[in-house]
Amino acid sequence: MASDETAVLEEERKTLPTKKKRKKITGITIAQIVFVIALLVYMEIAVKKKWISPVFLAAPTDIFKEGVKIIKDGTLLPHLLISLEEVLAGYALGAVTGIAVGLLWTLFPKVEEFMSAFCSAIMAVPKVAILPLLILWFGIGFKSKLVLIFLFTVFTVLFNTVGGAKQVSDEYIKVARVFETGRVKTVFKVVLPFALTSIFTGLKLSAATAMTGVVFSEMQSAKAGIGYLLAESQNFLNTKRLFFLVILVTVMSVLFVKFFKLLEYLTCHKWRKV
Repeated sequence: MASDETAVLEEERKTLPTKKKRKKITGITIAQIVFVIALLVYMEIAVKKKWISPVFLAAPTDIFKEGVKIIKDGTLLPHLLISLEEVLAGYALGAVTGIAVGLLWTLFPKVEEFMSAFCSAIMAVPKVAILPLLILWFGIGFKSKLVLIFLFTVFTVLFNTVGGAKQVSDEYIKVARVFETGRVKTVFKVVLPFALTSIFTGLKLSAATAMTGVVFSEMQSAKAGIGYLLAESQNFLNTKRLFFLVILVTVMSVLFVKFFKLLEYLTCHKWRKV
């Protein structure tokens, strides 16, 4: 009898991957693809037939040609590298600081009680509003961009780290105390694994806004970067380049988030199996 049940379970487990694969392509997915294709065709026809002025809309073929052009002539790469450098530096600094401070608050709850109100107030300040101050304090170069991306990142990661740490079951903390585990070791051996999912949520949320933040700051005050190219394209009414750069920034943001989703899977895989 037990062997029959085992065989049935094995058969069900074998069929699970097949079911998941079949669910990937649905009627909704096909409808979405058709909608995107129809939208691109309409854009192409509307611009080519002069229904809509090229100043307001660009044809997909023109967007593609403009993208190939600025890649080939070397216009894009230097600006792209500058934006990536600013994003990666500011994001890394904000993520590390957010996780470190979150764990510190877990170790010392009184510190959290004192600091959380101030951090919440700073987090609530619109980043757009303080950009002029950052430019005044740090100039229009790399430092002001670094600080802005840091502010976009640190508080999201911090509060997600603290929130995840507070979700740890009391039983696990009691077991750690029974085995006379120190406070620091408890945080890293018990609290941190349980908080990882929440930490990665914060990392993904801030990754989605990091690229947007650096582009915005470059549009306001910069002599290089993707945001600078966007502002220049706007000033010269180069709509096809504007569309290409917007698509590029969107794709980069999506890839940034996907990277952390992959990292989350690789890091948390053994806990998901349990």
